[in-house]
Amino acid sequence: MIRTLPRPSGWFALRGFTSLRVTLCASALALLSACGSGGRPPPDGVSDDSPTVPTPPTPPNPTTPQTVTVAGTISFQRITFNAGGGNGLNADAPVTAAARGVVVEALGATSREVLDTTTTDGSGAYTLTVPSDTMILVSAKAQMLKSDAAPTWNVQVLNNTNGNALYTLESSAFSSGSSASTGRNLLASTGFSGGTYTGTRAAAPFAILDTIFQAQQLVVSASASTIFPPLNLYWSDQNRTTGGFCIDTGDLGTSFYVGTPGGDECSGEVPAGIYLVGAFDGGSGDTDEFDQHVIAHEFGHYIEDKFSRSDSIGGPHGLGDSLDMRLAFGEGWGNAVSAMTLNDPGYRDSFDGIGNDFGFNLESDLNPAPGWYSESSAGELIWDLFDATSSGEPFDTVAAGFAPIYAAMTGQQRTTDALTSVFSFLQAYNAATPSATAAVAQLAASQQIGGTDALGSGETNDGGDASVLPIYRTLMLNQAAQIVCTNAAFGDSNKLGFSKFFLLSLAADATVSITAQAVVDPDTPGSTAASDPDFFVFRRGSQVVSGEESGENETVPAQGLAAGTYVIELFDFAALGSVPRCMSLSVTGS
Repeated sequence: MIRTLPRPSGWFALRGFTSLRVTLCASALALLSACGSGGRPPPDGVSDDSPTVPTPPTPPNPTTPQTVTVAGTISFQRITFNAGGGNGLNADAPVTAAARGVVVEALGATSREVLDTTTTDGSGAYTLTVPSDTMILVSAKAQMLKSDAAPTWNVQVLNNTNGNALYTLESSAFSSGSSASTGRNLLASTGFSGGTYTGTRAAAPFAILDTIFQAQQLVVSASASTIFPPLNLYWSDQNRTTGGFCIDTGDLGTSFYVGTPGGDECSGEVPAGIYLVGAFDGGSGDTDEFDQHVIAHEFGHYIEDKFSRSDSIGGPHGLGDSLDMRLAFGEGWGNAVSAMTLNDPGYRDSFDGIGNDFGFNLESDLNPAPGWYSESSAGELIWDLFDATSSGEPFDTVAAGFAPIYAAMTGQQRTTDALTSVFSFLQAYNAATPSATAAVAQLAASQQIGGTDALGSGETNDGGDASVLPIYRTLMLNQAAQIVCTNAAFGDSNKLGFSKFFLLSLAADATVSITAQAVVDPDTPGSTAASDPDFFVFRRGSQVVSGEESGENETVPAQGLAAGTYVIELFDFAALGSVPRCMSLSVTGS
C-alpha cells in the first residue's frame, strides 16, 4: 500500500547516530543513539562538557534519604510547514512539543542497569525514583508503551539501516544527590542549521511517535478499550526514494505500510510495520518525519489491516487515476485518516529535502475523475462523513464524527463477501448508522457513485469504459463458460478495467475445477485473445485458490471449496494498452 506521491511512486508501503551529542538542557548534555535490547557501554571518543561531577559524598548520615526522585520533561522540536502550499517546511522556526507517552529510564551511569522506568504524561513530564548519591543518566526511548488497563499499545521507532536498533535520547551522567528531587529536562533538536542538517537529527523519531500518538487517540475516541497490536516504524536518514528495494540499505522507493512480513530485492526480511523515508541528500532527497499527514496516512493502513480488512492490491497511484476499486478505497481511507487525525483536510507532503511540498484538500471538490474507482472520491466522502464544517456537501450538517466510521470499518466492512471498496464501506456505514442512509446516498451521488449495495449493484458510472460494468458478474457452477474482455487502457495491473470480477455462490461444500481460456470475443470489436489468463479466488478477502501459470489456458482441478460466496478475479497478466483481451471462465464440479 503506498501513499499519494507528487513524484514517481514505489511499492504498495539510534544506534543510528552512535556517539553524537545533541541538545544541552538544564545540566544534562543529551545524546541520541540507538541500542539493541541489551545494554551498551558509554560512547567512546566523546568529550564530556557537562558540569564537573562532584566528589563522591561521605557516607550518609541517618537523615539522608535512601532514594530520591529525578523529574523533568522530554520534548522535541518539530519543523512545521510554511504558510501556503508548495513552500515546504520552515526549518528556521521549529516548534517545541511534548514527547507524550514515551518510555523513560534511569540507568546506572557505568553499569547501564535499569534503576527505574516510567512513561511521560501528556505534557512530556516524567518522575523516576533512584538510589540517592548515585551516578546515573536519564534515557528517553523512541517508544510509546502502555500495558496496564486498556487502551494498550507498544509503538517503537527503529533504524532499519542499523540492525533495527531502537532510537534513544540520553543525558550525560550526573549524581542523583541526596535532596528530595533532582530535575533533568531533555530536548531532542532537529539538527538543522544554515539550510541543511549539520547535527544529529534527534527530533525525528519523537516527531514520528507523536503523530502516531495523535492517530491512536482518534481510534480511542471511538473505542476506548482498544488493544493496539504492536507497531514498529522504520526510519533512517539513509532511507531514500531511489530505485530498487532493499530495506537494509535504505532503498525504500517511498514511505509505505506492510502488514505481512516479506522479502526485498537484496534477499533480506521486510518486517511488518511502517517505513518512512528520511534522506535529506543535500536538499535533493525526501524526508517524511515531519510530514504528519504522510505518517497518519500510513497508520490508516495499519487501522484497516488490524481492525478492519483491506483487500487493496497496492501499487503506484495518483489523485486523478482511475484505479482498481480496492486500491481506490484503501488510499482514500488513508488520506481521510490523516485528515481526521490532524483535524486538517489539507494534506501536505514535503520533498526536495524540505524545500517544496505537494498537497490537496479533502474539503474541496478537486476531484478530476470522481467515481467508485477514485481515491479522491473515497477520501472526500469519508472526510465529509466525519467533519461538520459546511462546504456545501449534503452530509456536512449532520456529520457524526469518527465513531460511526470506525463502527462501519470494524463491522460489515470486515466481514463483507464483496471485495473491500467504497461500495462495501457505504453499506457498512448505513448498517452502523441507518438513520443516515438517505444523506449518505446524496453524498455518494455528489461523487458520482451510485451503487446500491456492497457489490455496487446498479452502478452506471463506467469511468469512460463500458466494459467495466457490471462490477460483478454472476457465475454458476456447471454453467456455460462466460466470456469477458479486460484491458490496460487506464494503466497497469492496479488500474480500472485490468481485472474482471465474478461472484460464485455455493449452497453446499463442493469439489470444483476452475478454467480460464484465451478466446476471441466476436461481440467485442477490435478485441484479441488474451495472452496469459490468470485468476484468483477469494473468500471474504482471503485468497483460497489461484491460477497463475503462463500460457493461454489456466486450469485448477479438483479444488475443495466450502459453502459460501466467493469472488473470482480474472485478468490477462500480459495485458498492455487499450486493446481488449478476451478470455472465458468456467467452474465445474459437484
